[in-house]
Amino acid sequence: MDMPDGALTNDLEGIKNRVRELETLIMLNAKIAMQIDLDSLLQTIVDCARELVGARMGGIVVVNPTGSHLLQYFKVSGVSSSDQLPSGHGLFMVPYRTAQPVRVDHVQATPATRKQPKDHPRLGPFLGVPLKSPNKLLGSLFLAQAPGSSPFTVQDQLLLSAFATQATIAIDSAQARDNLAYLKILQERQRISQGLHSSVAQVLFLLKMEIDRSQKALATDYPELMERLAFMQSLADKGLHDIKSAIFSLSEPLAAANNLERQLRQMIEGFSRVTGINAELAVRGMINQIPERQAQVLSKVIGESLNNVRKHSHSPMALVSVVAHPTHATVSIQDAGVGLPIDIETSATIPSSRYGVFAMRSLVLQIGGRFEIFTNDGGGTTVRVNLPYQETE
Repeated sequence: MDMPDGALTNDLEGIKNRVRELETLIMLNAKIAMQIDLDSLLQTIVDCARELVGARMGGIVVVNPTGSHLLQYFKVSGVSSSDQLPSGHGLFMVPYRTAQPVRVDHVQATPATRKQPKDHPRLGPFLGVPLKSPNKLLGSLFLAQAPGSSPFTVQDQLLLSAFATQATIAIDSAQARDNLAYLKILQERQRISQGLHSSVAQVLFLLKMEIDRSQKALATDYPELMERLAFMQSLADKGLHDIKSAIFSLSEPLAAANNLERQLRQMIEGFSRVTGINAELAVRGMINQIPERQAQVLSKVIGESLNNVRKHSHSPMALVSVVAHPTHATVSIQDAGVGLPIDIETSATIPSSRYGVFAMRSLVLQIGGRFEIFTNDGGGTTVRVNLPYQETE
């Protein structure tokens, strides 16, 4: 039976369109496979998704792998980006939460959308698909058009879903690669730190004790010898301080340039992966706008506090809270462990032998901040820090 010319022409045109889509899909898959680091990979994925379907704007969200439903990454294309991660309650999260595609012809205004920032783009048609690997959900990939535009089609949905499958494989591989690299660096830093502590720092500490004993044992009528011992004592003090600073620096997290929130999330996720301790980060305010020096001190305090949780607390969890106020930042690190050692709990000042806590306090005081550490009423330890943006002399 012969087909009408019009039907044959439509079939041929449809086949040509499918071939072009497949060619584009293959080309874009090759493009994302060339990306090395996760940050640039995610941006390339959302850019390619827009190009593939012909959308005006798009975004991708990857959720924190610890299962807290907090957002780890959020990238957009076709609209201006923001340093601040969204709350994670919008339409773009529905594909992640339901593990199903979402296609809406027109996004209706709701009380939630009316609370969006003033510069948030107005949305018309919306299409979102989950980033789904065989054993877990990673996040959502979504596209949108301007109000009044033609709706997305079933074919658009199938095409984006196929692309999302390839994108998920690429993200999974990049995360595994990053985790392995992070773990190797963390292990090497820990090895060097332990070597410094068990050898050089302890030798210097014993030397200081020996000098102190000699000073007390010698009669006061040996002024020249006493002067030399005092000089040796000052050298030993300086050497011990330098070693402690080096050990403290080695425990510092790997930085995510110009993005404090991302740096802290990377630090806490790495801590959870390596230790098995469930650590969570809660943030409030524009923490990426905290001044650089205060951000560095804040980051070091969190890193050292988590190190103490790992080594001493026997806690199954840790909660890190950071709040950016207009004039200062506050941070608290809380665990559910055994509480403070007796020499810290009962002392009015922090013993210098507890050099991790001592170093944290010194850093905070150097910029005019306030440092507290105490055992919680219900058990466990809290480190609480207040960092003013305007440093006091």
